[in-house]
Amino acid sequence: MEQSKESVPQLLKSLFIALISIIIISQTLSQYVIQPLTFDTTLARSGRYSISFEAWDTIQDDELITVVGIGSSLTQYALSGDCIETGIDSYSTHVYNLGVPGSFPYLEMIQTQKAIRSNPEMILLEINPISLQPVSDASPEYIELRIKLNSLFMTSFDYGDWQELLREEDSLHLDGIVLNRYGSESTYFNEAVEDLIFRYLNQNPNGEDWWIKQGGLFHWYSSAPNPNSEDWNSYLRNPTWLPRYLDSMNESELEMYETEMIPYQMNRNRYNPVLEDNLNFAALEYIVASFSQNKIPVLLISYPLHPIAVSELDNGQLNAHNESLSVLESYDGVESVNYIWDESWGAENFYDFEHLDTLGREKICHSLAASIAEFL
Repeated sequence: MEQSKESVPQLLKSLFIALISIIIISQTLSQYVIQPLTFDTTLARSGRYSISFEAWDTIQDDELITVVGIGSSLTQYALSGDCIETGIDSYSTHVYNLGVPGSFPYLEMIQTQKAIRSNPEMILLEINPISLQPVSDASPEYIELRIKLNSLFMTSFDYGDWQELLREEDSLHLDGIVLNRYGSESTYFNEAVEDLIFRYLNQNPNGEDWWIKQGGLFHWYSSAPNPNSEDWNSYLRNPTWLPRYLDSMNESELEMYETEMIPYQMNRNRYNPVLEDNLNFAALEYIVASFSQNKIPVLLISYPLHPIAVSELDNGQLNAHNESLSVLESYDGVESVNYIWDESWGAENFYDFEHLDTLGREKICHSLAASIAEFL
């Protein structure tokens, strides 16, 4: 009986050591086996899906003034950090572009607490009509992917009130702080290990870089550099952009695009926002309120649209978008700039009907640089 009593503390000690070992092993596997494969498109079709939390670590360590753009591919294609930094005429400012393809505020709110701890001097927050599209219109698979990929990089400090906005079916994909702590790792572990074994067997195992994805470190567009690479910081300020889509069309294709495709796009829910019961707007308000409460200035940016797209809008079609700007501007330290109704934008400024191209980035660069300089 006495021996049995003595074995209980020993058992508890053993269980505790086993638990700590599992946690350490899980973290190590995630950091060195799974996370690198999220950047090189092995586990996701775009490396930008995984950059946010690692990017905020870089921003936090940046000793210069930091200005950070958050949003979708509209932000990705609109902001050139180098150009805006030059326009501000200050070598003490770094402008980061964290735009993520296909994203929307409901997903971007997950990084809010991490962003606040990184303490940037200013946030450039995208708010276009598509920022207010119904979350129900988004692919459930995409939402699951983004939440699980974010979970791989999150710590207990990154959780916040934004969890209350998640739909029940979406919250299931989020790692718990205690329960299901390594749910995201378990999702990607098998695929990651299998891919690394394949690389080891099919590439030179004695070479220094056998673990690098075959065909090069990363795809020139879809992948993102590893955060430990020398290209990482530059990539965060100037992401990779595709060649202008409109230039790939012949005359008849371009005519069809302008007369059929653009009008069709402007009639979709993406460009007919409604604020009532809108989770994306609730997420935007959460983001703005959180930054405002922490004295981080926010510049709301409504990026321009192709002039034909603007001409296809009905009177009052974007009233909800205008109303959202008014509501968000009521928070302290928040201002907005709306380029949608600016008639100076021409077709030559656009990659397609809603994304900017090289000339458009240069044009918006000068305008934003002036606004940022004044704001700061």
